[in-house]
Amino acid sequence: MVVSILGVSPEIDFETKQATGNIKVDVGFRHSTGKYITRVIKIMNSTTDDLVSYLDEKITLRLEGVTFSPYLSNSRATLSIKAEKATIEE
Repeated sequence: MVVSILGVSPEIDFETKQATGNIKVDVGFRHSTGKYITRVIKIMNSTTDDLVSYLDEKITLRLEGVTFSPYLSNSRATLSIKAEKATIEE
């Protein structure tokens, strides 16, 4: 999938206030209808250093071991995306 990296941050456990070892990546892409869509992808056992150099760049992101979980948030449908591994294809 070709996306723009909009932000990268470590995932923090809200109870312990400690980093979990996972990261959250904000990505954006243009849908075939022309609408710009943003998503947050949680990547397990990764560091922000792996992706921070790609901020504001269009990249091809390959996700492995992906889990999609739909849920409701404030009466709106939302999608949780988690990946075991992410690599950048150049």
